[in-house]
Amino acid sequence: MAKIYLKGGTEKTLILAVREAYYQPFSATNWTDLRIGFFLSIVDSADPAGDDDPTGLAEEIGVPPLPFLPWTDRFSLGLVDSHTGRVFLGYTNNIGSRPLTNGTSQLISSDNGIGTTNAFYWRVKNEVGGNRDNLKIMDNDMIRARDVAGSNLHLPQVPASAGGYCTLVALRFQRDDARGRARVIKMSAKIGTNNGDILYTDTPTDTLLETHLQAFPSTVQTLGPVDLSQTPDTLWAYWPFHGSRLRLHCYGILRAA
Repeated sequence: MAKIYLKGGTEKTLILAVREAYYQPFSATNWTDLRIGFFLSIVDSADPAGDDDPTGLAEEIGVPPLPFLPWTDRFSLGLVDSHTGRVFLGYTNNIGSRPLTNGTSQLISSDNGIGTTNAFYWRVKNEVGGNRDNLKIMDNDMIRARDVAGSNLHLPQVPASAGGYCTLVALRFQRDDARGRARVIKMSAKIGTNNGDILYTDTPTDTLLETHLQAFPSTVQTLGPVDLSQTPDTLWAYWPFHGSRLRLHCYGILRAA
């Protein structure tokens, strides 16, 4: 089960158990601009020996080539709906529409792009993603909008060289009508040179999170707008790998409008 790890003796960090999901319903009435952010890292699956160890975590789920895997073998981070759980907006390496989708789930060593100029980070990908295995809007097992390359998410492998032990990622959700067409939503995320991370840090705080959510990146890719079957109302995080666990250092929601 999940645990609270006291990192550095002061920081209460939530570590999810292996292949455990975390969800948190929220209420943000009549929003038209909603932003969410997470400070994230991953550590070894050994408890408690691996609670602060981000090394040696490479893994592949499924036997190549092109196995068909369920959603429980895919990474997902973002928003879902609490009514059906079938609407998802956020980061995922699920690249297809239907309950079983093809390609192995990989956790690979990476630089802060999609290369190997260094091995300071971890990156989740799909065997057949073509580096477009990051952002999706999904509804009832169908991909309604998909990303272009450029918003890859990275997690520190060597904190001293990566710039910190955790990564800040954020998503922005917008809609023109909070009432009559409240389910027509678009999603934006930072886009860079194969990097969607906002920053790496050793000091994840709610103040730092709020600052960056207020000043959301101006260079983004936007998915949608999509007319969804349900309105998302729950924060969601799921890490599918067996040899590592997801740490949530800080997360939050900003209702900008």
